[in-house]
Amino acid sequence: MLGLARRLVSPERLYVVALGLTGLAALVSVTLPAAERGELAANMVSATMGAALGGFSIDTFLLSRPAGWIVSRGRHWILGILAVSLGLTALAAALLTAVAGIGSYPVGMGAACGLTVFNAAASLGLRLKKFWFVYSMRAVGGAVLVLGYAFLYLRGQLDGGLWSVVWLVVQVAAAAVLGVAVLTWAGRFRPVPAATAGRPEYRADLVAVGRLHIGVCAQMLTYRLSQVLVARFAGAGPLGVYALAVAALEFAQSGAVVRSQRILAERDPDAIQDHGREVVKGAFPVAALAVVGLAVLGLLAPDYHQAWIFGLLLLPGTLALSAGKTWSAALLKRSGEQATTAVALVTMSVSVVLYFLLIPWAGAFGAALASSVAYGVYAFRTRQSLQRGSHLLLNRMA
Repeated sequence: MLGLARRLVSPERLYVVALGLTGLAALVSVTLPAAERGELAANMVSATMGAALGGFSIDTFLLSRPAGWIVSRGRHWILGILAVSLGLTALAAALLTAVAGIGSYPVGMGAACGLTVFNAAASLGLRLKKFWFVYSMRAVGGAVLVLGYAFLYLRGQLDGGLWSVVWLVVQVAAAAVLGVAVLTWAGRFRPVPAATAGRPEYRADLVAVGRLHIGVCAQMLTYRLSQVLVARFAGAGPLGVYALAVAALEFAQSGAVVRSQRILAERDPDAIQDHGREVVKGAFPVAALAVVGLAVLGLLAPDYHQAWIFGLLLLPGTLALSAGKTWSAALLKRSGEQATTAVALVTMSVSVVLYFLLIPWAGAFGAALASSVAYGVYAFRTRQSLQRGSHLLLNRMA
């Protein structure tokens, strides 16, 4: 039965199912009053940003390493990086919770650590070509989250803090299951040769982590800082509505995420194709339907009547970001961490200025507009850098 399911459901479709279940969880969460959903969203953004800012970007780093890297470095080196990142992750989540002024410190810190472990384990699983299992875990986590939210709703417990605890439990459980699975897979390769790397190689790893992490941090500030500032300047209610629109439009990027992961897992950089036009064509109808869905929701739940406007403002940026993600993955494989970091820093500079100019003045409307502009800058600069790198490579070969 499991083998039949693997043949019928491709990893890409399974990932879309996983995102669909996550989106369904977000949809179920609109049964909360906007202010309560704002508390849930604040915990989520503190955790996700904490995992990104404190997690050393080890998920992307592990995916981008060349073949044989894991064996040459040894498990202790990878586990050491992960252990340090967990401490920094918890600290980052706590600081973000303080800045937002909304949310729970234990939930934000615990979920951030769970996400860091899950992302690292998922990257190792993808390196082993376990796409189906990794995406299955995401789908199961989404399904359990939907059931948990539905259970609380049926019991009449419309408390954003309690719903946040359910979200925390799901993240930690998913991380534990996938982590055990990865350790099991690793055990099958015993005996593992002793690490052959020396100090120069370890220093090179740290330099690569640093360069990549600066870029990922910059990207995360571009993607999520707006929600932290909406919480700070506009409050829990607007955050709950705006975060819903963001989640709805992010579902349209599922194809781009899968494509990017496959690009990062590709061992031959010369075999990478340009999939920008393809992912935009796939993202547009989904994004448009998301905006329509937000409009319908606004009619049914007056607390969320402005969600479709936020979605409409975010739509151009969503399409740009879908293409930009695949271009960024290709740029990382062809030109290294320094190229993607440069693009991310330029984008972050634009986005942070716009966020601080527009959000205190226009609240969530300013956040949506600034985000869309920043995503457009990101896609443009990434494409420009990718083309420049291709031209340089052709000139060297000539």
